[in-house]
Amino acid sequence: MATIWVSLDRRPPVWDHANHLERAVHCQRILSEPGRDRFREIVEMSAFYPPVVPCAAGLLYRVFPGTPLVSQSVMLAFLGAGLLALFLLGRRLFDAPSGLVAALIFGTAPFVVYSTTNFQLDLPLAAMVIVTLLELARTNAFSRRSWSLILGVTLALGMLVKPPFAIYILPPVALSAWRAARASDRRRRLANLGLALVLGGALSLPWYGPRLFGLPLQMANRAFRLAAEAGQPEPLTAFSLLFYPRALLPMFGLLAGLLFAWGLVALVREPAARGLLWSASLLPFGVFLAIRNKDLRYVLPILPAAALIASAGLRAFAPALRRALTLALIGVAVLQVSAAAFGVPRLARWTALGVPAVYAFPPSPTMWPQREILQVILREAGSRPATVSVVPNYSFFSASNFRYYAARDGLPLTVTRAWDEYPLGVEFIILKTGNQGPAFSIAKAQRIMERLARGDPAFERAFPVIWEGPLPDGSQASVRQRRLTPVAGASPSEVVRRFEESIVPFLGPYARDLDQLRVDLSIDPQALLRGEIRRLRLEARSARVAEFARRGAQLRLQEIRVSLEGVLVNPHRLAASGEIELLAVEKMRIEHLVVTEEDLRAFLAGFRRFGGLTVGLEDGAVSVALALRGPDLAGRLRLSNGTGGAPLTVHAERVSLGGIPLPPLLVHWVFRHYDPTPRLARLPVAVELGQIRVEPHRIVIGTR
Repeated sequence: MATIWVSLDRRPPVWDHANHLERAVHCQRILSEPGRDRFREIVEMSAFYPPVVPCAAGLLYRVFPGTPLVSQSVMLAFLGAGLLALFLLGRRLFDAPSGLVAALIFGTAPFVVYSTTNFQLDLPLAAMVIVTLLELARTNAFSRRSWSLILGVTLALGMLVKPPFAIYILPPVALSAWRAARASDRRRRLANLGLALVLGGALSLPWYGPRLFGLPLQMANRAFRLAAEAGQPEPLTAFSLLFYPRALLPMFGLLAGLLFAWGLVALVREPAARGLLWSASLLPFGVFLAIRNKDLRYVLPILPAAALIASAGLRAFAPALRRALTLALIGVAVLQVSAAAFGVPRLARWTALGVPAVYAFPPSPTMWPQREILQVILREAGSRPATVSVVPNYSFFSASNFRYYAARDGLPLTVTRAWDEYPLGVEFIILKTGNQGPAFSIAKAQRIMERLARGDPAFERAFPVIWEGPLPDGSQASVRQRRLTPVAGASPSEVVRRFEESIVPFLGPYARDLDQLRVDLSIDPQALLRGEIRRLRLEARSARVAEFARRGAQLRLQEIRVSLEGVLVNPHRLAASGEIELLAVEKMRIEHLVVTEEDLRAFLAGFRRFGGLTVGLEDGAVSVALALRGPDLAGRLRLSNGTGGAPLTVHAERVSLGGIPLPPLLVHWVFRHYDPTPRLARLPVAVELGQIRVEPHRIVIGTR
């Protein structure tokens, strides 16, 4: 079924699906190309998602072409492992027919069918959950050491599929630990439990260790803050509380959902199985019901346990009725697989619940023009590296799927999202009319499209349309390329004058109170008609810098000397309105700068998250002390000129908690979440700093 579906569907992968496939391509290259630091690069490939699933596809890409069918074979392999484990666990808890029924229910659940057609992590996660439950049952409350060690390996693999694995597996593990603690040979059992946890932790530590402090915050943000920004209802509202119950039958199956409801009650008569299955289903379900972020993918890993509960419900009936229901279950399974995968037969919606009878996602043979557009851009760029901004965030037309196709085809293109104020460093722009994507994610896209709809001759002259074409959703796509032509009818001296007068307003959103500002232009007036400036040098006695539009924390700088090289502005906007629209900067040099200790402290006081932080500038290092509710944290930071694209390197040393020195590895894990170096390396402008010196009571960059 999945093979047929993938061969028929021509739509691009959407959002997370595309991101995971892109990581699979990167993993394949990390594993294939000589001279790569494979272990480090794979561990650092994603800040939130572990590498097991994408690198499984990456391994296949080394042997087979990187086609959708190859990547989906990874999903099918995990599904096969999950179905086998489900059968074995059902046989262990009940009998072989019950195990077969559970595997049938899970394997034909509409949302599982859908998941076999998308490269996501949730189906592998569901498979690892049921495999772990099987190994947990085999430990017999940790009485068997060999199975406890195997469980430890399984725990590590599950955690390396996706971090929420712990939510699904912690309740049944805790139940088994409680039973082990009550046994007469509790010491041996608890020792086996400890071995399993230590082994699982040790195997997953290389990936989780560096994220030990940042990952919990990321998960909390995804669960609540980002969900609020997306406009999802509060957790305890009726809509939120009914979100998953309303979707039970469409995603799990018409008859399976009813059997599951009955099975929850029927488990009362199954003492050997009820604790494991209740803890593996109801408690994780309660967690995801309580958080604000709702998505059907989050409860997919609960469905294997739900399938066993439904099988227990079927088992509770009399033999004759059980046989009839089993035949009905098989018939409904065939029907719902066809409906879920291909939309045949087309089932009506249940208007009372506001949900479809079956969760369906039929294939579409309609092609989207991502690869055609990328080839147009590559041709116009002369096969040289270029930066492409994809403005819309529509599911089938977003930066995610353009970035995936560029990576898969090995194109020298950097794909970014819509820009903030200026298309800085952007050489090509991809647009579409109509729907731009989810409302919470398209503020920038809407602003850009509204600006073009009103008419913006200066922008249109700088970025003329080089390609247009229809899209399957009825909208129109277009590609614009930065092609700066000389301004006609303007004198070079007048354009130079306008530029000089516009510098202070241009700096206003980022730098104010510029004391004794001096501007030095190295410019060819004729070149400025094309928007080209060789060098722009700014000097000031002092200034306040911040993101003033966002009311950001302000930092006072002194003895400022900064130069910008290879500056490109929109000459048509400059000539028409006197506004500087920055398009590119080859390099920014901080030649000289002074930050005093007093100004640095005032700047840090503007961040609420740095409450209780005290800094001091000593000879050669920055001393740091952070007052916590418990023991205080203290240490030193050494600043030096950066390497590898980052202008700055920060090294933490002599870090202690409550006066007790912390191991360097732990310090690295903690500090990496506050280290600005990775973000500085991703700036659209190359930044170069003069020599950095930390002196008593001040930081000095460069020499006079």
